[in-house]
Amino acid sequence: MRRLALIALASCGLIGLPSLAAAQTSTMTVPVGPSRTLTVPKQASPQLLAPPQVELQPELRLTPPPAAQPAAEPARETRSDPLPTVVVPQPEPLAAPQPIRDNAPFLQDTAPEASTTAPENSFSSAESLFTWISNYRKKPQPWRVPAAVHAMYEFGLFGDEEKQWFCIGFIAGVLGNNPKDGPKLIPQMFPMPDKEQAVIIRAIAYSGRPDWRELLEKNSSRMPLRRPLIDDFLNGKRPILMELPLDTGGSPGIYALWGYYVATGQHQPVMRIMEALRWSKNKSDSGFSWRKIFSGWGNDPSAVEKITTGGTAKWTLASYAERDRDLITLYRAEQERQPEEISKPLGDVIEAAEAFESEKIRKDQFGSIEDATRRQMTNDMTGMTKGVTAGSIAIATGCVAATAFGQAQIAIPCVIGGALYTGAAKLAH
Repeated sequence: MRRLALIALASCGLIGLPSLAAAQTSTMTVPVGPSRTLTVPKQASPQLLAPPQVELQPELRLTPPPAAQPAAEPARETRSDPLPTVVVPQPEPLAAPQPIRDNAPFLQDTAPEASTTAPENSFSSAESLFTWISNYRKKPQPWRVPAAVHAMYEFGLFGDEEKQWFCIGFIAGVLGNNPKDGPKLIPQMFPMPDKEQAVIIRAIAYSGRPDWRELLEKNSSRMPLRRPLIDDFLNGKRPILMELPLDTGGSPGIYALWGYYVATGQHQPVMRIMEALRWSKNKSDSGFSWRKIFSGWGNDPSAVEKITTGGTAKWTLASYAERDRDLITLYRAEQERQPEEISKPLGDVIEAAEAFESEKIRKDQFGSIEDATRRQMTNDMTGMTKGVTAGSIAIATGCVAATAFGQAQIAIPCVIGGALYTGAAKLAH
Protein backbone atom coordinates (compact mmCIF):
# COMPACT_ATOMS: atom_id res chain seq x y z
CA MET A 1 0.00 0.00 0.00
CA ARG A 2 2.82 2.29 0.81
CA ARG A 3 4.36 1.61 -2.58
CA LEU A 4 1.18 2.42 -4.42
CA ALA A 5 0.81 5.67 -2.53
CA LEU A 6 4.31 6.69 -3.54
CA ILE A 7 3.58 5.92 -7.20
CA ALA A 8 0.43 8.05 -7.08
CA LEU A 9 2.30 10.85 -5.41
CA ALA A 10 4.96 10.68 -8.12
CA SER A 11 2.33 10.78 -10.84
CA CYS A 12 0.86 13.96 -9.37
CA GLY A 13 4.28 15.54 -9.31
CA LEU A 14 4.67 14.97 -13.02
CA ILE A 15 2.12 17.70 -13.76
CA GLY A 16 4.42 20.42 -12.57
CA LEU A 17 7.51 19.19 -14.43
CA PRO A 18 8.68 21.23 -17.43
CA SER A 19 7.63 19.80 -20.70
CA LEU A 20 11.04 20.53 -22.19
CA ALA A 21 12.80 17.93 -20.03
CA ALA A 22 10.23 15.31 -20.99
CA ALA A 23 10.68 16.05 -24.65
CA GLN A 24 14.46 15.57 -24.55
CA THR A 25 14.46 11.99 -23.14
CA SER A 26 12.53 8.89 -23.93
CA THR A 27 12.29 7.95 -20.18
CA MET A 28 11.68 9.93 -17.06
CA THR A 29 13.28 9.28 -13.54
CA VAL A 30 11.03 10.10 -10.61
CA PRO A 31 12.41 10.23 -7.00
CA VAL A 32 10.46 7.97 -4.72
CA GLY A 33 12.37 8.20 -1.54
CA PRO A 34 15.63 9.27 -0.08
CA SER A 35 17.49 6.42 -1.59
CA ARG A 36 15.21 5.11 -4.28
CA THR A 37 14.04 6.29 -7.71
CA LEU A 38 11.39 5.15 -10.19
CA THR A 39 11.94 5.15 -13.97
CA VAL A 40 8.71 5.70 -15.97
CA PRO A 41 8.64 5.21 -19.82
CA LYS A 42 7.52 8.19 -21.80
CA GLN A 43 4.78 6.23 -23.60
CA ALA A 44 3.23 5.35 -20.28
CA SER A 45 2.04 8.90 -19.73
CA PRO A 46 -0.30 10.15 -22.50
CA GLN A 47 -0.11 13.70 -21.26
CA LEU A 48 3.57 13.85 -22.13
CA LEU A 49 2.71 13.81 -25.90
CA ALA A 50 -0.21 16.15 -25.93
CA PRO A 51 1.17 19.28 -24.28
CA PRO A 52 4.02 19.86 -26.75
CA GLN A 53 1.55 19.70 -29.69
CA VAL A 54 4.41 19.43 -32.12
CA GLU A 55 2.18 18.60 -35.03
CA LEU A 56 -0.17 21.44 -34.29
CA GLN A 57 2.49 24.07 -34.47
CA PRO A 58 2.17 24.47 -38.24
CA GLU A 59 -1.46 25.39 -37.73
CA LEU A 60 -0.40 27.86 -35.05
CA ARG A 61 2.00 29.38 -37.54
CA LEU A 62 -0.75 29.69 -40.15
CA THR A 63 -2.89 31.74 -37.80
CA PRO A 64 -0.56 34.78 -37.75
CA PRO A 65 -1.47 35.79 -41.35
CA PRO A 66 -4.91 36.96 -40.22
CA ALA A 67 -3.08 39.14 -37.70
CA ALA A 68 -0.88 40.34 -40.54
CA GLN A 69 -3.85 41.26 -42.76
CA PRO A 70 -4.25 44.69 -41.18
CA ALA A 71 -0.68 45.37 -42.26
CA ALA A 72 -1.54 44.25 -45.84
CA GLU A 73 -4.58 46.53 -46.08
CA PRO A 74 -2.55 49.73 -45.81
CA ALA A 75 -0.46 48.35 -48.67
CA ARG A 76 -3.59 48.30 -50.82
CA GLU A 77 -4.16 51.93 -50.06
CA THR A 78 -0.71 52.68 -51.41
CA ARG A 79 -1.70 50.82 -54.64
CA SER A 80 0.51 47.86 -53.79
CA ASP A 81 -2.47 45.55 -54.36
CA PRO A 82 -4.25 47.21 -57.31
CA LEU A 83 -1.07 47.24 -59.36
CA PRO A 84 -0.72 43.45 -59.29
CA THR A 85 -4.40 43.07 -60.10
CA VAL A 86 -3.96 45.26 -63.18
CA VAL A 87 -0.66 43.85 -64.29
CA VAL A 88 -1.34 40.19 -63.59
CA PRO A 89 -4.51 39.90 -65.74
CA GLN A 90 -2.89 41.66 -68.71
CA PRO A 91 -0.55 38.86 -69.69
CA GLU A 92 -3.54 36.53 -69.97
CA PRO A 93 -5.35 38.52 -72.76
CA LEU A 94 -2.06 39.14 -74.49
CA ALA A 95 -1.15 35.48 -74.45
CA ALA A 96 -4.56 34.31 -75.67
CA PRO A 97 -4.64 36.31 -78.94
CA GLN A 98 -1.19 35.17 -80.03
CA PRO A 99 -2.58 33.04 -82.90
CA ILE A 100 -4.48 36.09 -84.16
CA ARG A 101 -1.34 38.18 -84.07
CA ASP A 102 0.36 35.50 -86.08
CA ASN A 103 -2.29 36.11 -88.75
CA ALA A 104 -1.92 39.88 -88.57
CA PRO A 105 0.43 40.02 -91.58
CA PHE A 106 -2.34 38.59 -93.74
CA LEU A 107 -4.69 41.31 -92.61
CA GLN A 108 -2.06 43.94 -93.25
CA ASP A 109 -1.37 42.54 -96.70
CA THR A 110 -5.00 42.63 -97.75
CA ALA A 111 -5.79 46.04 -96.28
CA PRO A 112 -3.38 47.96 -98.52
CA GLU A 113 -4.73 46.13 -101.55
CA ALA A 114 -8.26 47.20 -100.70
CA SER A 115 -7.13 50.78 -100.21
CA THR A 116 -5.22 50.87 -103.48
CA THR A 117 -7.77 49.11 -105.65
CA ALA A 118 -10.80 51.03 -104.37
CA PRO A 119 -9.64 54.41 -105.73
CA GLU A 120 -8.58 52.76 -108.98
CA ASN A 121 -11.90 51.05 -109.67
CA SER A 122 -14.30 53.60 -108.24
CA PHE A 123 -15.12 57.14 -109.31
CA SER A 124 -15.38 59.97 -106.81
CA SER A 125 -17.29 62.34 -109.10
CA ALA A 126 -19.04 62.56 -112.45
CA GLU A 127 -16.13 64.59 -113.76
CA SER A 128 -13.64 61.85 -112.91
CA LEU A 129 -15.93 59.35 -114.61
CA PHE A 130 -16.10 61.36 -117.85
CA THR A 131 -12.37 61.97 -117.76
CA TRP A 132 -11.83 58.23 -117.58
CA ILE A 133 -14.27 57.67 -120.46
CA SER A 134 -12.55 60.27 -122.63
CA ASN A 135 -9.19 58.57 -122.10
CA TYR A 136 -10.48 55.03 -122.39
CA ARG A 137 -9.26 54.39 -125.90
CA LYS A 138 -5.76 55.56 -125.02
CA LYS A 139 -5.66 53.40 -121.90
CA PRO A 140 -8.31 50.65 -122.09
CA GLN A 141 -9.34 49.34 -118.68
CA PRO A 142 -12.31 47.05 -119.33
CA TRP A 143 -12.16 45.63 -115.80
CA ARG A 144 -13.25 49.04 -114.49
CA VAL A 145 -16.37 49.16 -116.64
CA PRO A 146 -18.64 47.48 -114.01
CA ALA A 147 -17.58 50.14 -111.49
CA ALA A 148 -18.21 52.78 -114.17
CA VAL A 149 -21.70 51.39 -114.77
CA HIS A 150 -22.52 51.68 -111.06
CA ALA A 151 -21.08 55.21 -111.02
CA MET A 152 -23.24 56.16 -114.03
CA TYR A 153 -26.28 55.10 -112.07
CA GLU A 154 -25.18 56.78 -108.83
CA PHE A 155 -24.46 60.07 -110.60
CA GLY A 156 -27.89 60.05 -112.23
CA LEU A 157 -26.78 59.55 -115.83
CA PHE A 158 -29.36 56.82 -116.38
CA GLY A 159 -32.15 59.16 -115.35
CA ASP A 160 -31.79 61.34 -118.45
CA GLU A 161 -32.46 59.99 -121.92
CA GLU A 162 -29.59 61.55 -123.84
CA LYS A 163 -26.99 60.77 -121.16
CA GLN A 164 -28.34 57.26 -120.77
CA TRP A 165 -28.01 56.46 -124.46
CA PHE A 166 -24.45 57.70 -124.62
CA CYS A 167 -23.63 55.37 -121.70
CA ILE A 168 -25.41 52.50 -123.42
CA GLY A 169 -23.27 52.96 -126.50
CA PHE A 170 -20.08 53.14 -124.47
CA ILE A 171 -20.86 49.97 -122.50
CA ALA A 172 -21.86 48.20 -125.72
CA GLY A 173 -18.57 49.21 -127.31
CA VAL A 174 -16.55 47.78 -124.43
CA LEU A 175 -18.49 44.49 -124.54
CA GLY A 176 -18.15 44.24 -128.30
CA ASN A 177 -14.46 45.10 -128.31
CA ASN A 178 -13.57 42.48 -125.68
CA PRO A 179 -14.71 39.13 -127.09
CA LYS A 180 -12.98 37.10 -124.35
CA ASP A 181 -13.44 39.20 -121.21
CA GLY A 182 -16.68 40.95 -122.11
CA PRO A 183 -19.03 38.23 -120.79
CA LYS A 184 -17.28 38.27 -117.40
CA LEU A 185 -18.04 41.97 -116.96
CA ILE A 186 -21.82 41.65 -117.22
CA PRO A 187 -22.52 39.89 -113.87
CA GLN A 188 -20.41 42.51 -112.11
CA MET A 189 -22.78 45.24 -113.32
CA PHE A 190 -25.42 43.93 -110.94
CA PRO A 191 -27.24 44.63 -108.74
CA MET A 192 -29.06 47.25 -110.75
CA PRO A 193 -32.61 48.57 -110.22
CA ASP A 194 -35.22 47.04 -112.49
CA LYS A 195 -35.82 50.19 -114.48
CA GLU A 196 -32.15 50.85 -115.17
CA GLN A 197 -31.56 47.23 -116.17
CA ALA A 198 -32.66 48.30 -119.64
CA VAL A 199 -29.24 49.93 -120.00
CA ILE A 200 -27.50 46.57 -119.60
CA ILE A 201 -29.98 44.81 -121.87
CA ARG A 202 -29.50 47.33 -124.67
CA ALA A 203 -25.74 47.39 -124.19
CA ILE A 204 -25.60 43.62 -124.71
CA ALA A 205 -27.86 43.77 -127.76
CA TYR A 206 -25.98 46.76 -129.23
CA SER A 207 -22.54 45.24 -128.61
CA GLY A 208 -22.42 43.62 -132.05
CA ARG A 209 -21.10 40.40 -130.53
CA PRO A 210 -22.05 37.21 -132.39
CA ASP A 211 -23.13 35.71 -129.07
CA TRP A 212 -25.17 38.66 -127.78
CA ARG A 213 -28.37 36.59 -127.77
CA GLU A 214 -26.75 33.90 -125.65
CA LEU A 215 -25.46 36.55 -123.25
CA LEU A 216 -28.92 38.07 -122.93
CA GLU A 217 -30.45 34.70 -122.17
CA LYS A 218 -27.68 33.77 -119.76
CA ASN A 219 -28.17 36.94 -117.71
CA SER A 220 -31.96 37.05 -117.96
CA SER A 221 -32.35 35.39 -114.54
CA ARG A 222 -30.83 38.51 -112.99
CA MET A 223 -33.55 40.63 -114.60
CA PRO A 224 -36.82 38.69 -114.24
CA LEU A 225 -39.02 41.78 -114.51
CA ARG A 226 -37.39 42.84 -117.78
CA ARG A 227 -38.20 39.61 -119.60
CA PRO A 228 -40.53 41.38 -122.10
CA LEU A 229 -37.73 43.71 -123.25
CA ILE A 230 -35.30 40.80 -123.50
CA ASP A 231 -37.77 38.81 -125.59
CA ASP A 232 -38.32 41.80 -127.90
CA PHE A 233 -34.62 41.84 -128.73
CA LEU A 234 -34.38 38.07 -129.04
CA ASN A 235 -37.40 37.98 -131.36
CA GLY A 236 -36.17 40.85 -133.53
CA LYS A 237 -38.93 43.26 -132.49
CA ARG A 238 -36.37 45.88 -131.49
CA PRO A 239 -33.49 46.98 -133.72
CA ILE A 240 -29.83 46.66 -132.83
CA LEU A 241 -27.53 49.69 -132.74
CA MET A 242 -26.58 49.97 -136.41
CA GLU A 243 -30.23 49.53 -137.39
CA LEU A 244 -31.67 52.23 -135.14
CA PRO A 245 -33.93 54.54 -137.14
CA LEU A 246 -32.60 58.08 -137.34
CA ASP A 247 -35.61 59.75 -138.91
CA THR A 248 -37.90 59.26 -135.90
CA GLY A 249 -36.44 59.97 -132.50
CA GLY A 250 -32.97 59.64 -133.94
CA SER A 251 -31.08 61.79 -131.45
CA PRO A 252 -30.79 59.00 -128.84
CA GLY A 253 -29.31 56.85 -131.58
CA ILE A 254 -26.72 59.55 -132.29
CA TYR A 255 -25.76 59.43 -128.63
CA ALA A 256 -25.38 55.66 -128.58
CA LEU A 257 -23.32 55.65 -131.79
CA TRP A 258 -20.88 58.20 -130.40
CA GLY A 259 -20.61 56.26 -127.17
CA TYR A 260 -19.69 53.15 -129.15
CA TYR A 261 -17.07 55.08 -131.10
CA VAL A 262 -15.53 56.55 -127.94
CA ALA A 263 -15.09 53.04 -126.55
CA THR A 264 -13.79 51.38 -129.71
CA GLY A 265 -12.59 53.95 -132.27
CA GLN A 266 -14.43 52.03 -134.99
CA HIS A 267 -15.58 54.01 -138.02
CA GLN A 268 -18.84 52.18 -138.64
CA PRO A 269 -20.87 54.12 -136.05
CA VAL A 270 -19.48 57.42 -137.38
CA MET A 271 -20.50 56.54 -140.90
CA ARG A 272 -23.97 55.72 -139.62
CA ILE A 273 -24.15 59.20 -138.05
CA MET A 274 -23.22 60.74 -141.41
CA GLU A 275 -26.48 59.39 -142.88
CA ALA A 276 -28.40 61.89 -140.72
CA LEU A 277 -26.65 64.84 -142.44
CA ARG A 278 -29.34 64.72 -145.15
CA TRP A 279 -31.67 66.48 -142.68
CA SER A 280 -29.22 69.16 -141.61
CA LYS A 281 -28.95 72.75 -142.77
CA ASN A 282 -26.25 73.48 -145.33
CA LYS A 283 -23.96 76.48 -145.02
CA SER A 284 -25.31 78.01 -148.22
CA ASP A 285 -28.92 77.14 -147.50
CA SER A 286 -30.24 80.27 -145.79
CA GLY A 287 -33.87 79.37 -146.47
CA PHE A 288 -33.50 75.82 -145.19
CA SER A 289 -36.41 75.66 -142.80
CA TRP A 290 -38.83 77.44 -145.13
CA ARG A 291 -37.93 75.36 -148.16
CA LYS A 292 -37.92 72.04 -146.33
CA ILE A 293 -41.19 72.62 -144.52
CA PHE A 294 -43.15 73.95 -147.45
CA SER A 295 -41.88 71.40 -149.95
CA GLY A 296 -43.47 68.42 -148.27
CA TRP A 297 -42.09 68.47 -144.74
CA GLY A 298 -45.10 70.39 -143.54
CA ASN A 299 -47.15 67.21 -143.71
CA ASP A 300 -44.44 65.15 -142.02
CA PRO A 301 -45.09 64.81 -138.27
CA SER A 302 -41.43 63.90 -137.76
CA ALA A 303 -40.09 66.96 -139.57
CA VAL A 304 -38.76 68.66 -136.44
CA GLU A 305 -37.29 65.41 -135.19
CA LYS A 306 -35.47 64.92 -138.50
CA ILE A 307 -34.10 68.47 -138.43
CA THR A 308 -33.01 67.96 -134.85
CA THR A 309 -31.30 64.67 -135.67
CA GLY A 310 -29.58 66.18 -138.70
CA GLY A 311 -28.40 69.20 -136.71
CA THR A 312 -27.19 67.01 -133.87
CA ALA A 313 -25.26 64.81 -136.29
CA LYS A 314 -23.61 67.77 -138.05
CA TRP A 315 -22.58 69.55 -134.87
CA THR A 316 -21.21 66.47 -133.14
CA LEU A 317 -19.31 65.37 -136.25
CA ALA A 318 -17.53 68.73 -136.29
CA SER A 319 -17.06 68.90 -132.51
CA TYR A 320 -15.53 65.43 -132.27
CA ALA A 321 -13.22 66.06 -135.25
CA GLU A 322 -11.84 69.16 -133.51
CA ARG A 323 -10.40 66.88 -130.84
CA ASP A 324 -9.89 63.71 -132.88
CA ARG A 325 -8.12 64.82 -136.03
CA ASP A 326 -8.15 61.31 -137.50
CA LEU A 327 -11.86 61.78 -138.09
CA ILE A 328 -11.14 64.47 -140.69
CA THR A 329 -9.31 61.88 -142.78
CA LEU A 330 -12.36 59.63 -142.59
CA TYR A 331 -14.66 62.52 -143.53
CA ARG A 332 -12.61 63.35 -146.59
CA ALA A 333 -12.59 59.74 -147.76
CA GLU A 334 -16.35 59.44 -147.32
CA GLN A 335 -17.18 62.77 -148.90
CA GLU A 336 -16.27 61.44 -152.32
CA ARG A 337 -18.48 58.36 -151.92
CA GLN A 338 -21.61 59.89 -150.45
CA PRO A 339 -24.54 61.39 -152.38
CA GLU A 340 -24.76 65.17 -152.60
CA GLU A 341 -27.33 65.49 -149.82
CA ILE A 342 -24.71 64.04 -147.48
CA SER A 343 -21.42 65.08 -149.07
CA LYS A 344 -22.37 68.77 -149.12
CA PRO A 345 -23.07 69.14 -145.38
CA LEU A 346 -20.10 66.87 -144.73
CA GLY A 347 -17.94 69.44 -146.52
CA ASP A 348 -19.22 72.04 -144.04
CA VAL A 349 -18.21 69.72 -141.19
CA ILE A 350 -14.68 69.31 -142.56
CA GLU A 351 -14.25 73.05 -143.00
CA ALA A 352 -15.50 73.85 -139.49
CA ALA A 353 -13.42 71.10 -137.86
CA GLU A 354 -10.20 72.19 -139.56
CA ALA A 355 -10.79 75.80 -138.46
CA PHE A 356 -12.04 74.78 -134.98
CA GLU A 357 -15.32 76.56 -135.64
CA SER A 358 -17.88 73.95 -134.67
CA GLU A 359 -19.65 76.61 -132.62
CA LYS A 360 -20.85 78.21 -135.85
CA ILE A 361 -22.41 74.94 -136.89
CA ARG A 362 -24.14 74.70 -133.54
CA LYS A 363 -25.73 78.11 -133.96
CA ASP A 364 -26.80 77.39 -137.55
CA GLN A 365 -28.36 74.04 -136.67
CA PHE A 366 -30.16 75.26 -133.59
CA GLY A 367 -31.38 78.22 -135.57
CA SER A 368 -32.92 75.86 -138.10
CA ILE A 369 -34.51 73.80 -135.32
CA GLU A 370 -36.01 76.92 -133.80
CA ASP A 371 -37.28 78.16 -137.16
CA ALA A 372 -38.81 74.82 -138.11
CA THR A 373 -40.47 74.49 -134.74
CA ARG A 374 -41.95 77.99 -134.82
CA ARG A 375 -43.25 77.86 -138.39
CA GLN A 376 -44.59 74.33 -138.47
CA MET A 377 -46.15 74.21 -135.04
CA THR A 378 -47.19 77.72 -134.20
CA ASN A 379 -50.77 76.67 -133.60
CA ASP A 380 -49.99 73.35 -131.95
CA MET A 381 -48.79 73.82 -128.39
CA THR A 382 -48.21 70.10 -127.97
CA GLY A 383 -46.02 70.11 -131.01
CA MET A 384 -44.21 73.17 -129.70
CA THR A 385 -43.38 71.29 -126.54
CA LYS A 386 -42.04 68.42 -128.59
CA GLY A 387 -39.91 70.83 -130.58
CA VAL A 388 -38.44 72.37 -127.46
CA THR A 389 -37.58 68.90 -126.18
CA ALA A 390 -35.87 68.05 -129.42
CA GLY A 391 -33.78 71.21 -129.25
CA SER A 392 -32.81 70.45 -125.66
CA ILE A 393 -31.68 66.97 -126.71
CA ALA A 394 -29.44 68.44 -129.38
CA ILE A 395 -27.90 70.93 -126.94
CA ALA A 396 -27.14 68.18 -124.46
CA THR A 397 -25.63 66.03 -127.18
CA GLY A 398 -23.04 68.67 -127.83
CA CYS A 399 -22.16 68.62 -124.13
CA VAL A 400 -21.52 64.90 -124.28
CA ALA A 401 -19.43 65.36 -127.39
CA ALA A 402 -17.31 67.96 -125.64
CA THR A 403 -16.93 65.80 -122.57
CA ALA A 404 -15.85 62.69 -124.43
CA PHE A 405 -12.84 64.55 -125.80
CA GLY A 406 -11.52 66.25 -122.74
CA GLN A 407 -13.79 69.29 -122.44
CA ALA A 408 -15.08 68.36 -118.99
CA GLN A 409 -15.22 72.01 -117.93
CA ILE A 410 -17.85 72.56 -120.65
CA ALA A 411 -19.74 69.34 -120.26
CA ILE A 412 -20.15 69.04 -116.50
CA PRO A 413 -22.38 72.12 -116.08
CA CYS A 414 -24.76 71.18 -118.89
CA VAL A 415 -24.73 67.39 -118.76
CA ILE A 416 -24.28 66.66 -115.07
CA GLY A 417 -25.66 69.83 -113.57
CA GLY A 418 -28.70 69.74 -115.81
CA ALA A 419 -28.27 73.32 -117.06
CA LEU A 420 -29.83 72.54 -120.43
CA TYR A 421 -31.58 75.01 -122.67
CA THR A 422 -35.30 74.55 -122.09
CA GLY A 423 -36.80 76.96 -124.56
CA ALA A 424 -36.75 76.93 -128.32
CA ALA A 425 -36.04 80.67 -128.33
CA LYS A 426 -32.71 80.02 -126.56
CA LEU A 427 -31.45 77.37 -128.94
CA ALA A 428 -29.84 79.82 -131.34
CA HIS A 429 -28.04 81.84 -128.65
